[in-house]
Amino acid sequence: MSTRYLVCGALLVALALVLQSLRLVLPLPPLLSTFIIGTLVHMMLMLTLRVSGLPAALLLSVLLPVTAYLQGQLLLPVLVPVVWLGNSVFVVLLRRLAQRELLQTLLPPVGKACVMLGAAWGVIMLLGLTEPAMRKTVLFAMSVPQLVTGVAGLLLAQKVYDALLKRNIC
Repeated sequence: MSTRYLVCGALLVALALVLQSLRLVLPLPPLLSTFIIGTLVHMMLMLTLRVSGLPAALLLSVLLPVTAYLQGQLLLPVLVPVVWLGNSVFVVLLRRLAQRELLQTLLPPVGKACVMLGAAWGVIMLLGLTEPAMRKTVLFAMSVPQLVTGVAGLLLAQKVYDALLKRNIC
């Protein structure tokens, strides 16, 4: 891997962490913030994968949920591995489906949402969370927004990636 791609990858990881931190400075309602930031995060996962490869994208996959927890966006620390696993599935599916545009836009977000929903359900059962509002909040956060922001992020990432290629950046 060339130094140029390594530097671009490092910049993309840093940019993803900055974009995720926008929720701390933008006065948006939580649900709207989730969809905007989630779309940007998914976009950055794909761009990092395309520009710097799987190792950098997997590193970003783990850094994002750790940062989200530190920012207070994940309710429980045991959800960090759930999001990490979901992000990793998302990135691996993106790589495996690289030559199939339609499948690449749909399957990684669906796979991520399914994995995260199943893992979140497992965490809820393991911890014995019986509070209905907490269960509903966790299960919703780990499913529908992941699917919607995953698709939106991939569509946005393709536009950004095309612009980067056109300008010979990264």
